Amino acid sequence: MTAIHETAYPRIRSNLTDKDLRELYTPTADDLAFIRDATKSAVTTLGLAILLKTFQRLGYFPAFDALPPRLIDHIARVMGTPHIESSLQQYEVSGYRWRHLPLIRTHLRITAFSDGGRRVLVGAVLEAARSKDILADIINVGIEALVQARYELPAFSRFCRIFHLKPIWGMLSHYDPR
Repeated sequence: MTAIHETAYPRIRSNLTDKDLRELYTPTADDLAFIRDATKSAVTTLGLAILLKTFQRLGYFPAFDALPPRLIDHIARVMGTPHIESSLQQYEVSGYRWRHLPLIRTHLRITAFSDGGRRVLVGAVLEAARSKDILADIINVGIEALVQARYELPAFSRFCRIFHLKPIWGMLSHYDPR
């Protein structure tokens, strides 16, 4: 299987610069209005802000523990909320994370992968497999198709399962993505 670093699958660099933090992960006025309307406490404000800004950059919702601490500290500082490790755990345990995901998708006009994304992905990779033979290139076509169709990206491990469980090469002649 192709490794994530061989594809265009978006990732957050561990060595973020001050410029990256300012330009990519600082909430805009629109972001702040959305967050203010959707939250009531410092804990939910921080959690929602992190999910929103990372989703805007990545196209998927990463686990908080997979994020660089510097990124979380930056968003907490900008939002004026204390970054206490337990606050993000409290946010997840309380269920707010799962309640905020559909709000973010709606705000950004993104469709969940589970609502038809697999069909878009499989259709795109089957078409790409007709002319490409490098798996990373085929995965990149699938990523681009999802982005263009405004679908949330699945976890990279799901890409791996899709490619591993469904041998696309033998399906080319009879697959209808409708």
